[in-house]
Amino acid sequence: MAKLRSKQAFREIQAQFTQQQKIARQSPLANSEQEKLSWQVSLVDYEGDWGWQSIDANTLKFIIDKLAQFETMKWAEVLSTGSHPLQVKHLCAAAQQRLQELHLEDEDELFSLRLSAKQRLWGIRDRHLYKILWYDPNHTVYPVEKKHT
Repeated sequence: MAKLRSKQAFREIQAQFTQQQKIARQSPLANSEQEKLSWQVSLVDYEGDWGWQSIDANTLKFIIDKLAQFETMKWAEVLSTGSHPLQVKHLCAAAQQRLQELHLEDEDELFSLRLSAKQRLWGIRDRHLYKILWYDPNHTVYPVEKKHT
């Protein structure tokens, strides 16, 4: 019985710690809005509907050039470009499923980095870091209807 209680207590502590880590990561510090964006590629998804496996050289150059522009901006400036966080529950079902396949189902939100009117990068914002996940050339991770059409 004591073993069962200790396992349960451990799970509760582990869940609290995980939640605290998530809150700390997703809650920008007061000065993180004033830090320049940095990006990481360790989470890049090479498969799936928004995987990087079929990106051609011209598209890759376009993405890298855009990222180079974003690197010169503070997060407050990035937010003024049409880029924004979005709760995972509002993403399309396929995106939510893919996050589970990648063992990222604990993420509450992803960040949409606007490259053009339709093109987006999706990733995880961790204070000043942007952890790149997907390339969405047709705005399908979070489809929206155009206004006045």
